[in-house]
Amino acid sequence: MMKKLLLGVLVFAACGANAKMESAKSFEFSGDTGYADFCKAVVTDDLVLLKRSIRNKVGLVASTHKDVLRKLISVDGMKCNGIDLVEFSKQREAQEVNAYFTQEL
Repeated sequence: MMKKLLLGVLVFAACGANAKMESAKSFEFSGDTGYADFCKAVVTDDLVLLKRSIRNKVGLVASTHKDVLRKLISVDGMKCNGIDLVEFSKQREAQEVNAYFTQEL
């Protein structure tokens, strides 16, 4: 009886963990999809995606990597959910991305 109960708790815990991980991965973007990767990088705390997205905007937004980043993270720059990227990264607890923003400011 105890083995069945313990197994049931483990299965429930595993399902709960998968549901949480799945909900953290799913999100919906509306707006200019050419900039969606910036919000996705924050939501997933993916520094590689963020850097790649910045690199892809060199020449379109500004002439250098640093200038692109400065424009995007300015208060009047890129917004996710109506919030600038730095505040959005704090709100989403995107520690790696936020550390990168802080380092580059």
